[in-house]
Amino acid sequence: MTPFLQALSFLTVLRVPASVVAKPPGPWTAVWFPVIGALLGGALGALLAILRLGFPPLVAAGLTVAVWVLATGAIHLDGLIDCADALPGLRTPEERMRILKDPTVGAYGVAAGACGVLLKIASTAAAPVWAPVLAASLGRWACLVAMVSQPYHGRDGQGTGSTLTLGLGGRHLLAGSLVPAGIALAAGWVGVAMLAAAALAALGFARLAAHRLPAATGDVYGAIIETAEIATLCLSSTPPLP
Repeated sequence: MTPFLQALSFLTVLRVPASVVAKPPGPWTAVWFPVIGALLGGALGALLAILRLGFPPLVAAGLTVAVWVLATGAIHLDGLIDCADALPGLRTPEERMRILKDPTVGAYGVAAGACGVLLKIASTAAAPVWAPVLAASLGRWACLVAMVSQPYHGRDGQGTGSTLTLGLGGRHLLAGSLVPAGIALAAGWVGVAMLAAAALAALGFARLAAHRLPAATGDVYGAIIETAEIATLCLSSTPPLP
């Protein structure tokens, strides 16, 4: 249960025993990321269904996304904002790393954060109530894909992510893919398309980061989660094929 609780602590604001947090996380902690996402998404989907009983779809979606941000401590959204400030422009990799660590927010970051939240609200309003389940799970699965393909870089190569990604490989990715792949297949062609979109978001963003940064950081992984969630939610909101 320790890897599961560590993953819960990483990805949500829920508290776990201090003895669990004190232990350095290993690669099997990352395997639980998509499961935590599915559980979070299940709670959000249930909330969305309840809110739609008394509110217009857009209001229900806005409240659901607000809880979504609060439940994750806005850490993934923060990663998207930081990456939007750091990655564009003609800068050296070292300058980009400095911007990622800068607590201030620039114009690109504000725009990316606002657009991300608005897209989530708009797509959630038009999506079925099961969409947050798959989107949240695939977002964290995309993070797992990125962690396998792109090494972590903390301060001087140290940090929680260093032990989390140490030894992370194909068998961990395979184990972590079981839950999101199962949900995607159960959702039909839309679910499969969402799975493909999450994979493209993970690999595409990781490749961009690899060209512009010395290595991946927690902000990059957070931005990948947000990007994958937005992409999959937008897909889930499309009308069914005739």
